[in-house]
Amino acid sequence: MKYLIMCKSLTTAQRGALLLERHGISASVVKAPQHLRGNGCGYALSLYRNLEEAVTTLQNGRLLTGKIYRRLENGEYLEVGEYDLSR
Repeated sequence: MKYLIMCKSLTTAQRGALLLERHGISASVVKAPQHLRGNGCGYALSLYRNLEEAVTTLQNGRLLTGKIYRRLENGEYLEVGEYDLSR
């Protein structure tokens, strides 16, 4: 399952990816789909697993700055709330 963690800037996304890598979590910096950007930055962290661990790591590093989305099978994105992090 693919997740996108929105970031407030390209620099934040790059720092987040580096922090996650140091903790053994694979993530990449990607351009977010246009409809998810709103008025914010167009960059996000993309990952396929370890969402809970990634969120905790980014929170501890004060780099969790945006919304989190899960990609559905039909290609649409659904915002993930705290209650969904275990899925």
